Amino acid sequence: MRGIALMVVLTFVCGICGITSGLPPGFCLGDDGSFALGVFAPQKTPSGEESILLNEIQAFRDSSGKNPALGVFSDEWMTDRKFPSESASILRNEGMVPYIRLMMRSTDTPYQKEPLYTLNNIALGKFDGELRAWAREARSFGSPILIEYGTEINQWGYPWNGYWNGEKKGLDSFRDAYRHIVTIMKEEGASNLIWIYHVNAESQPVEEWNNMSLYYPGDEYCDLVAISLFGTKKPFEAGTKPFKETLDATIYTLQNGSIQKPILLITGTDVQGRFADPSTFVTNVLSPLSEKVWPQVKALIWLNAAWKNDNNPLHDTSMRLQDNSTVANAFKTSLQSIQVQEHLTCS
Repeated sequence: MRGIALMVVLTFVCGICGITSGLPPGFCLGDDGSFALGVFAPQKTPSGEESILLNEIQAFRDSSGKNPALGVFSDEWMTDRKFPSESASILRNEGMVPYIRLMMRSTDTPYQKEPLYTLNNIALGKFDGELRAWAREARSFGSPILIEYGTEINQWGYPWNGYWNGEKKGLDSFRDAYRHIVTIMKEEGASNLIWIYHVNAESQPVEEWNNMSLYYPGDEYCDLVAISLFGTKKPFEAGTKPFKETLDATIYTLQNGSIQKPILLITGTDVQGRFADPSTFVTNVLSPLSEKVWPQVKALIWLNAAWKNDNNPLHDTSMRLQDNSTVANAFKTSLQSIQVQEHLTCS
């Protein structure tokens, strides 16, 4: 019996080691039981996700009482196709690792078929010149960069989702495009890029072909998994599904699809919700992390953003902690019981 028990322990430990290995030198992510804090703080508009606003990052620092180790922004190819060296450098100078969302699309208007940066065009190499130049600049950056393509792949608001690409056929097309991008950038020696497979906790549309694990390009192409799971997205929403149960189900779906990479949890909630208490949401997110309920979760990234939903200002959404001191205090207090990794670069 003691031999069986020892084998179980060794299997568990090896499993945890397995999901954290394979990351590039100089990048350490939660190997000591801690987790990293990140922030995505775009402009207070529906777009502007490619901007780095230092005052917004500082506001998040003040509200959370911690230094974020990850800074998220979008690289919008509808604007240009160059490596965003200035934005990445700003974040590095602030002590953060850049997390770049590679948005190869012609518009940020949702629910549209992509006319130019299609999955097939990417896989056929029609943008190889730009991708190779991007990779060379990324290599020259010289320090770790997190990067994703196919943001929230199982959400049909984005043009890379299967809905716009032949449904089930679109899964194959996405894997081909993703693998092609990674292969091109590895050929250019951009070994400092850490590749992320990004899903939403709930698939839309809810169809069998749109299972979040079926788009996965393979372990050799992905280093980490990001999961988006939000609370209320508008102040007048009545509530959402229970956070823990939803994340449990998401992790189970990924594991059932043989996806066992370290997880970055991307979350947020409307801090001025009228029918759902945002402070309770914060507690429901951070308490399980303090109890190490999800050892796979290595980072929490807060969407510290605000936007308009219609012409009524009372309907505006804000997930910015600085816009509600009660929610910010709940966030800061909950973090005190958690070992937060404030720097991801290591020797």
